[in-house]
Amino acid sequence: MVDRNGPLPRCATLAIGTLPHRDAAAAVDFMMRHHPECPSWPQLPRADFREGMYVQYTEGMPAAVVDAGERRIFFDTERAPQELADFYESYFAGDMERCRISAGYARGFEPAIQRLPLPSSRFVKGQVTGPASFGLTVTDEHNKPVLYHADLFEAVVKALACKGRWQVERFREAAPDLVPVVFFDEPYLTQVGSALISLSPEQVVANLDECFAAIDGLTGIHVCGGTDWGLLTATQADILHFDAADHWREFLIYEKELAAFMERGGMFGWGIVPTDDRAREGDAAAMAEKILRMAERMAGFGPAGIGVEDILSRSFVSEACGTGTLEMDLAEKCYSLADGVSAILKKQLG
Repeated sequence: MVDRNGPLPRCATLAIGTLPHRDAAAAVDFMMRHHPECPSWPQLPRADFREGMYVQYTEGMPAAVVDAGERRIFFDTERAPQELADFYESYFAGDMERCRISAGYARGFEPAIQRLPLPSSRFVKGQVTGPASFGLTVTDEHNKPVLYHADLFEAVVKALACKGRWQVERFREAAPDLVPVVFFDEPYLTQVGSALISLSPEQVVANLDECFAAIDGLTGIHVCGGTDWGLLTATQADILHFDAADHWREFLIYEKELAAFMERGGMFGWGIVPTDDRAREGDAAAMAEKILRMAERMAGFGPAGIGVEDILSRSFVSEACGTGTLEMDLAEKCYSLADGVSAILKKQLG
């Protein structure tokens, strides 16, 4: 939860996570150069199948099968009863190593940790795939989403929460003075309310809050598209990261809910840079101006006393989504634009 006495981002840049690099050292250099105030570890899906956003967090999960040859992950339900028992034995014993993320699944993690803290760092960010997206995307051996295996999915949620907690423990070992930030990435929440999925709002909130409760630091949720942001303000998330490039209208309709979120000290991640070819001709000044105009509207939502400067002080700036599928030069352009927007808004803050 938000520490009201802790540091504020004041438009620092923040990364969603994925990069197109294959070399971990180069990816870490890239992250540290562009995110000196809130460095993060890079996810490198092009380097290894196991660094995809779903398979990356299956390590240590009960009954999870990673078939790198077929580029497939699934849960073996026949193995589930015994492996669930083993998992809970470790879980209730507080064995965090069960939920570690090894170099085979995140080659950039340890090299990034070894660089901390940077001279200007105030935060350090990690990420985990959120429970709804994981549960609806990863299936059993018969292609049934694991979300619909209640006992197994309960363990999956706990494992995802522990993945976040394990990162925080590593952050605190490496740089105890930095504020940990852990995002739970939920691309599938663009489908909330759709007839295509059976997932209640109450379950979305409960699963996310279980993950957030495991984090001794700031928690964030990232959705790269339109979703029910009113629902997500009902979670205990500290930071809402939204696509301010293309889906800002869907965000700003939740006036009452965003007002309540701001009143409890909530923060924002402005995904202002589009992660596609539009970025090649993008203009940082125009993007900064767009954020200012949106912040002015949000200040009008209330509560009384929260102005544009307050909102900007509680804001991170970033790309709209990860850049793992982009060409290297385009990823560089996206990050450079975010740097430019951040610099302009910081001048606005003075």
